[in-house]
Amino acid sequence: MSCKSCGSVNVTKLNAEMNLHFRGHEGLDAPTVWLFPEVVVCLDCGFAEFSVPDRELRNLQRSPAA
Repeated sequence: MSCKSCGSVNVTKLNAEMNLHFRGHEGLDAPTVWLFPEVVVCLDCGFAEFSVPDRELRNLQRSPAA
């Protein structure tokens, strides 16, 4: 696997804990969405990527702040 940003092969997979929330004042009242994804991080340039699972993606889509 190589970095999609810089092409380096110096990447690692890490487990993460994320709390997603919407921006702005509207986001203060919207419920947050917790994720526990596997994140691929480039150890050379810092580029990182992950996928949002279907259940959490539906929660984000249903939020009034979306």
